[in-house]
Amino acid sequence: MADSSLWPGFILHSRALGEDKLILQLLLAEHGRLSAVVRKKQGKRRLALQPFQLFMLQLTGRTELKTVRSIEEASPALLYSGTVLYSGLYLNELLCRLWPDNLASEQLFQLYQHSLQQLLLVQQEKAELEPCLRSFEFALLSELGLPIDWLTDSDGQPISAQGHYQWLNEQGFVAATQGYPGSHLLAIADNNWQHPDTRRSAKLLSRQLLAPLLGGKPLASRALFEQR
Repeated sequence: MADSSLWPGFILHSRALGEDKLILQLLLAEHGRLSAVVRKKQGKRRLALQPFQLFMLQLTGRTELKTVRSIEEASPALLYSGTVLYSGLYLNELLCRLWPDNLASEQLFQLYQHSLQQLLLVQQEKAELEPCLRSFEFALLSELGLPIDWLTDSDGQPISAQGHYQWLNEQGFVAATQGYPGSHLLAIADNNWQHPDTRRSAKLLSRQLLAPLLGGKPLASRALFEQR
């Protein structure tokens, strides 16, 4: 990694390393998610390293654990509170848990930026939260190589609005007597989140799809929602 290069990136997570250093989980368009060590002070200036803020970073190191040589704010931090804050932490935790180390994805970086802006609209009561979360989850699954075909079942037949479907891993939607209503799947495909039942189906499906990837370890950010 070139010493003079400046990379745009976000801080997904940080933890202390001794008294004067932090280990950061970073998301960069050119490098994906990576770990880096940073000193809490640059010269006499103590760094305010916030999530949901775009930074320009200078990184060095030949191993998987990089070193931050410089870090500067590229834009103001997006200020969330309450459920929107927990939602932002949830997005960060999903990326830390699911995205492989050092796997670059410009689409993922753009998806994350877009989702942060959508959360800001939610904070300003100009958008709704659940569509933002579901859209991120399903897009993340697609980037991980697990795309969802909302329009066609496992037999290659069009999803019927009057039908019901089960999801089977490595097969997709399978026609069934009970399960996710086809009308809900078609609404999700059309980005139509108006009906509460559609949102409920999308939430159940996203949890079903994410569960095997997350394993048995619960999400810390999800516990924050449950405490409210």
